[in-house]
Amino acid sequence: LGSTLTTEEPVCLHCRGSFQLGETLFTTLIGNGKHGYFHRGCLARSVAKDMEGAELDRLSDVKSVNLERRQAFSIGWSAEAIPSNAASLQKLGCGAAPRGMCCLVAGEGGALTVAATLEPSAALNLEYLSISLKVRRTEGREPLFSLDPVFGEGNKINDQMQLKRFEPEWLAGTSVGEVMFQADYYLKELSFGEYDQPVLGMRSAFELSEDDGPESEWSAREWFVVRKAEVHASEDQVLIPHLRMGVEAREQVRTASGLEDARISRPDHPCVVYAEAFTDNFDLIAERKSVVFQLREVAKASIMAKYLMESGADLGEAWFGLADENASAAACCMEVPQLWHVREKAWVQVEDDQVMVPCSSMHGLYGGVDFGINRFRLSTPSRLSTSVTAGRAVLGRPASSLMATRSAGLTTGPARQFARLSQPLASTMSAAASRAGLGVPRVSAGLTMGKPQGVDLDLNTFNLSAVTASSGRYGGAVQASDGAAHIGSSFWAGLEGSGGMCEEDKKLLRDVFNARLSDRRADGEAFVPPPTDAMHLGRLRQLVKGEQVVRQRRREQFFSGTFDATNSGPLFPSSWRSSVMVEAAAPVVKRAARPDFAAQADLLREALTAATTSFDKTAEDGCRFRIYRVGGVEARTVQDLDGEEIIGAVFSIE
Repeated sequence: LGSTLTTEEPVCLHCRGSFQLGETLFTTLIGNGKHGYFHRGCLARSVAKDMEGAELDRLSDVKSVNLERRQAFSIGWSAEAIPSNAASLQKLGCGAAPRGMCCLVAGEGGALTVAATLEPSAALNLEYLSISLKVRRTEGREPLFSLDPVFGEGNKINDQMQLKRFEPEWLAGTSVGEVMFQADYYLKELSFGEYDQPVLGMRSAFELSEDDGPESEWSAREWFVVRKAEVHASEDQVLIPHLRMGVEAREQVRTASGLEDARISRPDHPCVVYAEAFTDNFDLIAERKSVVFQLREVAKASIMAKYLMESGADLGEAWFGLADENASAAACCMEVPQLWHVREKAWVQVEDDQVMVPCSSMHGLYGGVDFGINRFRLSTPSRLSTSVTAGRAVLGRPASSLMATRSAGLTTGPARQFARLSQPLASTMSAAASRAGLGVPRVSAGLTMGKPQGVDLDLNTFNLSAVTASSGRYGGAVQASDGAAHIGSSFWAGLEGSGGMCEEDKKLLRDVFNARLSDRRADGEAFVPPPTDAMHLGRLRQLVKGEQVVRQRRREQFFSGTFDATNSGPLFPSSWRSSVMVEAAAPVVKRAARPDFAAQADLLREALTAATTSFDKTAEDGCRFRIYRVGGVEARTVQDLDGEEIIGAVFSIE
């Protein structure tokens, strides 16, 4: 309740400052019948501080519950789930099996063999390929996953759980099904800002929704897709799946029949904007995050499966049974908790002598994986010519070793040319399957799956009956000697050691695999390096340069006098900002730049060792931002991960 000061000289409980004559003050009981007093703005800040403490306690409790649920429902990717090619090669009866990465080779007369390779683009996970072949044979399409809402009585959405939907259903419990679910769930968690974004400068959909205003509420679906699919061939006839992936999103509205797509998704919808940013950065995210990388490997396998089926390859039955026979849908939880589907943000303001906290919001998100590979069509076979050596130098092997052509000696069936098909896909698939003795697949028109809300590879509009030309993308020979085992250890050793590659390339890959942004080292022996073709490396280079621009802008903003430690703004991680904002003028702190102090960095650095920090935050890449105050001097520093602390600005303050 506000009152006008007349004769008393109270002190503000928040800032310990005095009041001006005639100023409105706000009182509160502080015990024993005594009253305390606040300035208008200080009251809002005091309430916000209490609310922020309560919110932090609530979030801590929520995270504890979520952690228990993640463990109970097996949510969260583990590199231990990556299938090993060794078991698949044994099932195929391969005597001289490759010990490292494997590729497929179209031999003379069309025979298919497995060979070792040092080219990551050509590497295939054989279990993923086997499952994709089985789905293609029985369903006439690629694997599909969707994470859907659960409806209860009266068609009311159960906001506590989500339903896993696989097409076909037997994908539940398989390695492919696990990758699709975990990748989709991770996408949803990133969208709502549960984790720091994997690329500097990306903002979560939840953070983007703040631009719509504090009271905006929405529902949307987002899912993984394949935007480009081809099969290339090297000079030594290695078949190389080539693809571009992304994320799509649609705004949803609630109707009498449930959630439906809005007729038009506005381009500035938070999920649409986030999907576009994820797509732009997909190649970098896939190299950094194991689960997204494995999803891309599943997409590669699906592309190869479609090509093999359409081209009429004679595949033995063993190719359709490489998956772990112990995998069981019964062990797969089909319903999982919907985490972080509600987020709140409050604006505290003092209005008409009352403290108002009017704002909160709710956002819902569903989705999955819809690769959409069937809409792509490929051209006639062609050999690729020039060699790529930069990426291979990381492995510490001479380029000549890449010219070896000894394959694993595994022949999958009688010799047959890979023919290009010209008829519509539905008929060509049936014909190809018949020639291969695989039976007639059920075409995609017969699927019962609704709109994709997760992972839908959808390759049915891609004609993959033949390989395509792509001159200059891969080396003349992609096969490698069988000594190329466990390529991951060689890669990391080359990246950390001296020699093997130029420093510019090392710096690029060190930035790509920043220890705070990437979890790929945990892949262990299953690690596959980035593709070595110039186009892919060029995209990575441009994306990393974009991050460097963000780093520089952050430093410039942080070292300026306008940086607000209480509200760092959208340039910095959202985790730096409080969920409780104050709509009241903050006390003005006068700062004057002191470059003369900054010039004495050594003396100032020594003084800072005994100083306390008033601001200490760490960015996604491990860069640490700190503000020190020593008397009337404020110093601001940055420290890169594993780097030295650098003083960037010094101010005198009043």
